[in-house]
Amino acid sequence: MRSPWRFFASLVVLALVAVTLVSSGVPEPRIRAEAAPAPPEIVVLGVGDILLGRQLGEEMERTRDYSIAFRNIRETLAAADITFGNLEGPFCDKGPYPANGMIFRFRPAAVESLTRAGFDAVSVANNHFRDAGEACMEFSLDHLRQSRIAAVGAGRGFDEAHTAAILGRKGVRFAFLGYTYAARNDQPESKGMVVAGRNAEQVRRDVAAARERADVVIVSLHDGAEYTQRVARETEEFARAAIEAGATAVFGHHPHVPQRVEPYRDGWIFYSLGNFVFQQNSPPATRTAVMARLTFSGRELVRVEAVPAVIEWFAQPRMATEPEAAAILRSIGLKDATLWAAAPATATLAANQATAK
Repeated sequence: MRSPWRFFASLVVLALVAVTLVSSGVPEPRIRAEAAPAPPEIVVLGVGDILLGRQLGEEMERTRDYSIAFRNIRETLAAADITFGNLEGPFCDKGPYPANGMIFRFRPAAVESLTRAGFDAVSVANNHFRDAGEACMEFSLDHLRQSRIAAVGAGRGFDEAHTAAILGRKGVRFAFLGYTYAARNDQPESKGMVVAGRNAEQVRRDVAAARERADVVIVSLHDGAEYTQRVARETEEFARAAIEAGATAVFGHHPHVPQRVEPYRDGWIFYSLGNFVFQQNSPPATRTAVMARLTFSGRELVRVEAVPAVIEWFAQPRMATEPEAAAILRSIGLKDATLWAAAPATATLAANQATAK
């Protein structure tokens, strides 16, 4: 007769074997795939005319304080991933540096104003960059480059003036181009210093070339009738050509007062951001400004804002108060600083404009 204990032991062995066989046939739990990280947020901030000379230049030299110009708005500028503006004049390594008048020349030390405020790029395509001749134009480009600020819109020869500056941020490449109504030597065969002019066919070619090297293209345009909110026809044609070629935005300046904002196709046109750091008292609108703030999610534009500012003595911009901001926005047909946020651009701006009375 078989021992019950031996029989019980056999059952235990069989059970263990069965458990082993079953467990070996069960696949290991799958590791759940993690969700792809959200694209990084990138903010580009564009401002208008910057004049680092005249009495502001005298005051910065007297006090040796080159933070004066942007002191009251530096945090807003520094918060952007890319800060861009129009530099309205050249740096010169030798004087004179006029405190008044319409000839603009900046002391080399004034570049510290831009670096302290967090500027990453400037356009030098304007009517005052050539005020002091080729020597100061060349010096300016070298001085900005050494200060790690990209300059667009002018260069030693046609190709350099029409080549975009590429700035990489969080894996996204942003291209900047600059143009003005006040072209200089703007022909392919030109020698010496060139300032890129307002030419719709050329901007189409330049934007197309920039798109091959970058994910986002932004165009700067120094153009338009001064001291009026009426947008000139040729300004409109050029800006729209840039967007048609694939630019995401056009930052305009030169009228010295803010002008309207236009959603056009897949882009945005700020026809004039107005002054920014500029010693001017009349008309009153010359002491107001709009900053173009573009927020990207990776390569995709997801928010567009027109941020109002007020310019005080010694050409110092500051953020506008709520009543000041409302008045500035009303002057260009807007009610709210946010023009568009992840919604159909044209419909959003149309609603914004419809309530701005």
